[in-house]
Amino acid sequence: MKRLVVFFLLVLGCISVSAYAEPDLRVGMMPAVNSIPLIVAESEGFFAAEGVSVELEMFHNQLYRETALQTGRIDGSISDLINAINASIGGFAVRVTTVTDGLFALVAAPRAAVKTVNDWNASSTRSVSVGLLTDSIIFYSLERLLERLGADVGKISPVTTLQVPTRMEMVVAGRLDAAVLPEPMTQVALSRGAHLIADTSVLAETPGVLVFTPRALAEKADAIGSFHRAYNRAVDAINADPDRFRDVIVARAGFPTIVRDTMTIPRFQRTRLPTRAEYDDVVAWMAGKGLIRNAPPFGSIVAEPTPW
Repeated sequence: MKRLVVFFLLVLGCISVSAYAEPDLRVGMMPAVNSIPLIVAESEGFFAAEGVSVELEMFHNQLYRETALQTGRIDGSISDLINAINASIGGFAVRVTTVTDGLFALVAAPRAAVKTVNDWNASSTRSVSVGLLTDSIIFYSLERLLERLGADVGKISPVTTLQVPTRMEMVVAGRLDAAVLPEPMTQVALSRGAHLIADTSVLAETPGVLVFTPRALAEKADAIGSFHRAYNRAVDAINADPDRFRDVIVARAGFPTIVRDTMTIPRFQRTRLPTRAEYDDVVAWMAGKGLIRNAPPFGSIVAEPTPW
């Protein structure tokens, strides 16, 4: 009888340890389309198939995400080159391991005078109040988008709005002339009467990236390699049949159900590092805005090429 009791205690102990085992990696993501490959890799079991356990955590505020990285609560995260450069300058040098594919849109308030690029360029339009973050991928993408369309970036009157849902509510309510929103929040705004002026699908790239901490790269290199191989498997699956994943994307990312059929799912790239030209363009933009004086070397931000 005692042996039987000991046996069951051992079994229960094993179950308890297994149930609360630490994941190999903790990775942060944001409620935007560049998180889709992570969601699909999780839902399709690609992480497990590559032999890595991954805990994904959704952040709705990039400051909370950056804090989680710096305190070591997460090993890596969806981010962008601007944040990576700022982190390095601030003494916390995360490393970029691949680009990601985001999609941003400039949307106008339902009753705004500026509803199209032609309206933006009209001589009567002197400035447009735009909800965004001034030191961010949002502002960079907006300026590069308007330049691509031949529109005057000098008409941007920035209004700093940290929370994306707040920014969306402000433009829908007409408290802003326009706002820059990530997909699929764009679709929510359009469903509530906002107007699409333009989106970043006309650009070759936006500087979204995945980053990992130096400690994670040093101590968990094999797990990070497996993570990226699973990411590539997810990219291939999404590109082959993006509509198959709409339900799981909406559920896992917490997107409003209204965007299930309308959200744009980009064609994703397999893992690759940013090019020097892409990095230099972001650095030039930041310097031009007076956000930085001296940029970190390319090699201190972008990880060495890997066989992922």
